[in-house]
Formats: sequence, structure tokens, C-alpha cells
Amino acid sequence: MSLEKLTPKEYHKGIFGALAESDAEVYELITKEYERLNNNLQLIAAENLCSRAVLAALGSVIQNKTAEGYPGARLHGGCEVVDDVERLAATRAKEAFGAKYANVQPHSGTTANQIVLAALLEPGDKILSMGLEAGGHFSHGSKDSVTGRFFDVENYNVDKEAFLLDYDAIRDKAIKVKPKLIICGASAYSRTIDFKKFREIADEAGAYLLADISHIAGLVIASAHPSPINYAHFTTTSTYKPGGPRGGLILMGKDCDMQVNDGRATRDEGRETKDKLCELIDKATFPGVQGTPYSNNIAAKAVFFKETLSEEYKARQFKIIKNARKLADSLLDLGYDVLAGGTDNHMILINVSNFREGLTGVIAQKCLEACGIVINKNLLAYDKRSETITSGIRLGTPIVTKNGMGAEEMVSIAVLTDAVLRKVKIMSDSEYEIDKSFKNQSREKVRQLCSRFPMM
Repeated sequence: MSLEKLTPKEYHKGIFGALAESDAEVYELITKEYERLNNNLQLIAAENLCSRAVLAALGSVIQNKTAEGYPGARLHGGCEVVDDVERLAATRAKEAFGAKYANVQPHSGTTANQIVLAALLEPGDKILSMGLEAGGHFSHGSKDSVTGRFFDVENYNVDKEAFLLDYDAIRDKAIKVKPKLIICGASAYSRTIDFKKFREIADEAGAYLLADISHIAGLVIASAHPSPINYAHFTTTSTYKPGGPRGGLILMGKDCDMQVNDGRATRDEGRETKDKLCELIDKATFPGVQGTPYSNNIAAKAVFFKETLSEEYKARQFKIIKNARKLADSLLDLGYDVLAGGTDNHMILINVSNFREGLTGVIAQKCLEACGIVINKNLLAYDKRSETITSGIRLGTPIVTKNGMGAEEMVSIAVLTDAVLRKVKIMSDSEYEIDKSFKNQSREKVRQLCSRFPMM
């Protein structure tokens, strides 16, 4: 073993080769994942691809540093570099989103939501959020999540006919329920969200407003979707859905310096304290919910936020929507029940049970993946099937758009998808058969399409 000191470039350049030499099994699995990404149509709405620069930051020596606390106030020594990295990431995040406050430490979008709840609420406090089956997220109040277990959660739904948010109905429920927190934002909603109306509802009900924009964060950065930053008291997002590294982010706009009574008495004087909203978030992040932040992920976030400031990134967000609309229109022309009649963002929701008798979301997901088209089953509003079966599927266009596909390819994807869903033989709610020759032909057509648009 050589004891010669390597330059930083030399040290990091050999990382992947070191893995291949040290653990061939893991190296081979990573290689297989690279091939899977390149040879299948990636249409998961909750996924994206990060750049090689982001991957480089994730795999750097900066991941070795323990740094509990915040820049300038860590519990450990030797944090000068990671302090600068975190300050840079927060500055770039604020610039990207037009925010006044950014906390880049959350490990995920779900953790970011839990931090806001920990900052504001006591066990048993009321939350009003979008129901999971209507398009909400587990962290917004599912009974199986921490949110649903410790807080009193009421849900609003979408209109039963149009599958759109009914703001009058949401207002009426908010006035009746009187929640301490209203959560807006969705994991399965294809139309524009009116954050201004949500803030008006929250103000009238005397509630805080949390906007979870994990799915549409990239669109918000590019002004391809209205921003909640100065309407919501708190805005949260994952950082991987818009094309960055795994992680979460908490943002605040004009309300960040709002002083509030947090309801907690100080030990020395027995009086309730008054903090700024952003200070409550800082305390709830550390030591409230998390320990040491992932410094390598924060470095990767800094790289990603710089990328979002480019014209190329912003233009791609509009193309993502254009492609989603083309794909939705093509599927509508083929006879599919596209919820809400189309899309304003990156995702398309389809009730496949209305296309063929017996067809379910889980069968659609499995048979399409067998043919090289990767999507996910999805609960729909007023779905009569369980969350393991579902009546719906969800498609998204961020990855195929990043790989360079356009309108012509969206038509091809619709045709390929349609061919599979017409051909599959339905055996039960979750079991199917598909002709092996047809499956191989479909996979080859997908492979040929993908080969023209390799992962960059």
C-alpha cells in the first residue's frame, strides 16, 4: 500500500475503481442499476436524475465530518469547511426559490415536514390536510405515519366529478375544524395549486400554512408553477424530485421573522418564550428531530441549487410540462380516463379500471415494467380498491425530458403503453399473463427508443 499523499483530485478520481476492487458484488449491482436506467423508460413521477457533479459531491470526503448544530455554533471542532458549505447551500437555495430563510439540513422531504410539525404543534393539535387517497402524502397525516399517530388530522378531498381542489369546501372545513396547521401540496395532483387561496383560508381559520412542493419544486424555481414562498408560512420540499441529491429543504418568505409565542415556559423565569418562526424551525431541526446533518448531501444540494439558476434548467421545467401535456393528450386520444382531463405539471393520473374491465393499477404497473416501461400504481380519489391494488397509475416526465425526449417520443410512449395494456391477460386483481414474444418485442422497442436518448 502506497503511503504517498494524493492530491484531492487524485483521491476522488479513483473512488469508483476502489469500489470495484474492494467489493465487486456491490460494484456489479450499481452497474446493473445504471443499465436499468438506460434501457427502460423511467416514468415515475417522484423520480429524477441528478448530475454527475452532484454525484461527485455525494461521494466526497466531506461526508466524513460530524457537525451537529449550525454554522458558527457546532458541537464539534474542525467544522470551518462544512460551515462554509452549508452557508453556500442555504444562500443558493434562497436565491433559487426567492426565499428569505432556508434550512438545508433535513434528511428528506418527510423529515422537513416532521420538523415543521415539531416546531409548531403539541400532541393532539389539529391538522387539516389533503387525504392520501385524494393525492396527499403519508407525512401529511396518514394514520400509519408519525403525523397521523400524534396529531388530530382531518382531511379535505378533491371534487368528485372534476377531481379538482374545491377551495370553497376546503374553507368551510377549515372554519369548522379550526386546525392549528393547514397543509397544502400533493404527491398525486395534476393541476395548478392556488397557494394564495390557501393562505386566505388559513388566515380566516387562524391557522399556519405549510406548502409541501416536493413534486413541483423545479417548476416553482422556473416560475412554471406559482410559488408559495410568500403565501405559506413554511414551504418544504425534497431535493431529489427536482433533480438534486436525496434530502429535504425548509424555506420561508416574508413570515420568517414573525415573532410568535411558542407556548413553552423558560426554566429560569417560568414565562412563555417568544421566538421568530425561523428560530422555531432551527430548534426543531437540531436538536429536536435530527442529529448531525449529512454534510456530503448538503454539498450536493449546493451544487444542485447552482444548477437550478441556469437558463438550461429553467427551460427544461417548461419542457417537462409540455411533454406531460402531450403524453396526457395522446393517452386521452387512445381512450384512457386521464383524471382532471389533463395536467398542468409533470404528472398524469389515469384510472385504468375505466379502460378495461378487471384492469387494476398493480397489474398495469407490473405488466408495463415487464415490457420496459416503469410507472407506479396509485390510489385515486374515491378509489374503491385498496392501496395495494388501486384503480390508478401515475406517470411523470422529468427523467425522459432530461434525457432529451420531446413531443414525438411522448406519442411513441403512449402507443407503447397502450399496446401493453390492451395485450395483457387479466387473471385476478393482482395477477396477469402476457405473451412472452410480445413482451420481448416491446422491450426491444423500448430499448431502441432509449438508446437514442442515453442518460447524461
